[in-house]
Amino acid sequence: MNTSHTRVAAAVLIAGLVAAAGCGPTTVPRGVVKGRVTLNKNPVTAATVFFENAEAGVAINAPLDADGSYAVRSYQGDGLPPGAYKVAVLSGGVMTADEQGPKATEAKAARPKPTVVIPERYHKTATSGLSVEVKEGDNPPFNFELTP
Repeated sequence: MNTSHTRVAAAVLIAGLVAAAGCGPTTVPRGVVKGRVTLNKNPVTAATVFFENAEAGVAINAPLDADGSYAVRSYQGDGLPPGAYKVAVLSGGVMTADEQGPKATEAKAARPKPTVVIPERYHKTATSGLSVEVKEGDNPPFNFELTP
């Protein structure tokens, strides 16, 4: 390789390294999303809260605890990107980190039974009438009082 080819190759390599240095992973701002779900002032359990922002392509479930509380967490971090979300409350839970799935040779693992029956209109974001506006950073709790 002659000197001019070496200089060109070095310049291309340096330009590539400089460009790559500015292309690191970017973090999307997030807003804290937590709260509690109740029906007739009783906590809803063995269920999940579903948040959907179709325009942004974001949809995530958050399991309800024994007292009806939830906090949105994912591999991308706590909370959700800012924006408007439609919300649904679905019967059934999400497997938590401390639960172990059944082996193929064993009976299905027992799941907690729901303490309340969630009215069907809350099962879909289109019919629930529930929504939230997530702001970046801290948000007040998003509590949902469901009615029969």
